[in-house]
Amino acid sequence: MNAREPIFRRLGGGYVLALLAVIALAAALRLPGIGFGLPALNDSDELMFELGATRMLTGPTLNPGWFGHPATTTMHILALVNASTFALGWIAGLFPDPEGFMRAIYADPGIVIMPGRVAMAVFGLVTIWQSAQLARAAASDGSNDGKWAGLFAALMLASSTLHVNYSQIIRSDMVGTVFILMTVAAALRIARAGKAADYGWAALGVALAVASKWPFGIAAVSVAGAVAFRIAADRSCAGQQLKRFAGFLVLAPLLLILVSPYLILDYPTVLRNLGGEAQTQHLGATGEGLLANMWWYLKGPLREAFGLPGLALAGAGVLLLFRDRAAAFVILPVLLAYAVMICLHGLRWERWVLPMLPFLAVAAGVAAQWLLSQLALPGKARLLALAAGIGLITVPAGLARQAQLDASARMHDTRQEATAWARQHVPPGSVVMIEHFAFDLIDAPWTILFPMGDAGCVDAKAMLAGKISYKVVDEARGSRANVDYGTVAAGKRDTCQSDFVILMEMERYRAERDRFPNEYGAYAALLDDMKVLATIRPEPGRSSGPVMTIMGRKQGQP
Repeated sequence: MNAREPIFRRLGGGYVLALLAVIALAAALRLPGIGFGLPALNDSDELMFELGATRMLTGPTLNPGWFGHPATTTMHILALVNASTFALGWIAGLFPDPEGFMRAIYADPGIVIMPGRVAMAVFGLVTIWQSAQLARAAASDGSNDGKWAGLFAALMLASSTLHVNYSQIIRSDMVGTVFILMTVAAALRIARAGKAADYGWAALGVALAVASKWPFGIAAVSVAGAVAFRIAADRSCAGQQLKRFAGFLVLAPLLLILVSPYLILDYPTVLRNLGGEAQTQHLGATGEGLLANMWWYLKGPLREAFGLPGLALAGAGVLLLFRDRAAAFVILPVLLAYAVMICLHGLRWERWVLPMLPFLAVAAGVAAQWLLSQLALPGKARLLALAAGIGLITVPAGLARQAQLDASARMHDTRQEATAWARQHVPPGSVVMIEHFAFDLIDAPWTILFPMGDAGCVDAKAMLAGKISYKVVDEARGSRANVDYGTVAAGKRDTCQSDFVILMEMERYRAERDRFPNEYGAYAALLDDMKVLATIRPEPGRSSGPVMTIMGRKQGQP
């Protein structure tokens, strides 16, 4: 018997129970506090996705009417969630009919946002299970079955504060990551067995990944790597595997059209949305070139996601993956290709690293299992294995603690603090301009104006009563990356005259006024005309959110 074998054999049938315990931990980190901010929407994109889902239900139609990401899968999921929410509410007597349901959600979007966020959290849990299975497959060899690698990979991803954060928000990233991992798992099976059915599963995975987010089609690189490995391992199957790969290349786009037919049927909207997404600069997210972007991702989002010890483990695991050439040919090319793609982009967002996290967790799992295997030797095996286990467990434990702190801070957002201030100080009958989606102020006795690009400032309550569609928002937004006071058409700024303004973007424009001089100029004019009444800043460990500035008319102004 191999001297290293017992430590891995002891896990035995307890693997499934242990993995379920990790997933339960992940749920415990994600579900409490998932209603942060509601009924206000602190992530503006959540409303965009919900408007697409609502359009499909009220049409009724399968055309979401927006294809920027393209987010088709996300909007279809949300449409199903919303339909289920209505059905349950109707049975319970909360909504008399579909029209009553629509009136309710326009008054309080939390009715559908909350179930939608729970759906995203479920997809986040699925990525944890997928990562465990992928790590187990990558780490298995003659002396062990990779179970410890799978559990550690799952624990790292479950505890990652960045993964927790984006599991609580309605976006396409978590949904698309599930389909990337589905593709890579099929590719690993292709590398090891080359079965035709796995090419079909890989094609479906790529189609669903692209229908979630355009760049996620990079998952196809893993299939190319699998074919290369398969042919290198057995040249006699080259012809058969190349034919199957050709079939994959044909099947994937056909399945994409089947999943999202309106990419073709409504191509003018697709082209317009893609043009709107093709930004060369964005407030707070403009890139600085390959190397600068690479360093930004490393010291920022990736360090936040796994910490320095976790990244060190992942780095060691990447090197160890080369021991299993199949895993190296499948996992590393897609990880590298995706990393280069986002670093070369003109913009940079922390959420763009989300598809990388499962693969880095897999690598960390491989490294953790290797470390335990090296220590599981006769004599001092138990003591050394115990020490290594304690050392390893401190990594995800530290991440889980930080995830809890960040979740608590999200429950105390500066936008909700601004709402509380306004309720206390703004008198009835006032006209108030607000930059964020403050649905928690809809019942306030004021006229609320919202800045909306070419349309100027619009009456928010009147728009909600009219059940605004995304088409209206899209037309007013034009090619603008942001919808805020700074991007209101210059000739329409007089429509924004207010007694009070609640701003969340001014400080960000101030920090980048050289890049956005016109936008900051609009705020500078406001500063000349109005008086700053309150500035609310996030406090590390206690609150999160943007710097909120509340201003009012100067005394004696008309």
